Amino acid sequence: MEIILKPQKATASLFNRLEKDGFIKILKPSQKALKTKTPTGIVDVFYTSQPRNGAHMLICVGKRNEVVEFSYHDDNEELLLIKPTKLKYKPLYLIIALHKVESFLKKVKAGTLKSADFKTIEVNFNDPETSFFTVLKGTVHAEVTAKGAGQHPVFFVTEPAQLEYKKIEIKNINFKVCAKW
Repeated sequence: MEIILKPQKATASLFNRLEKDGFIKILKPSQKALKTKTPTGIVDVFYTSQPRNGAHMLICVGKRNEVVEFSYHDDNEELLLIKPTKLKYKPLYLIIALHKVESFLKKVKAGTLKSADFKTIEVNFNDPETSFFTVLKGTVHAEVTAKGAGQHPVFFVTEPAQLEYKKIEIKNINFKVCAKW
């Protein structure tokens, strides 16, 4: 016996049908993340793997933070900056400290942090070379959006299901993203 399998082009309607029938889940911003009105944004769990298979999850992040708040994790996380082409987002800035957490905390304690200790990146969406990457464990980082009206950015993060968010309190320093030169 032979079964002939005929390929068809990937189309939005085909993928929508497969999603409706319960075979796939399209990676698109959730309504909860898009419509959030909270001051800092929201994390919406896209899925979490069963622990017996290795605890893992995919989250959809609606980022409304306009104030820089640094954090780090004890394990890696992947950022997937995917945006439906019909949506227009305000800029999303990824700020990476150029020192791993231990050295960073020493600089905080000593009061020696400078702008040269950071890379602030206006990230791209849907760019195969810069929109999909891993933030390595111990990397101090923050994501913020620009001030003002408009649709806040939404992106995806895949990470261990029990990954702890470790916020770093920094007093006496006001971090400001200055997008205009």
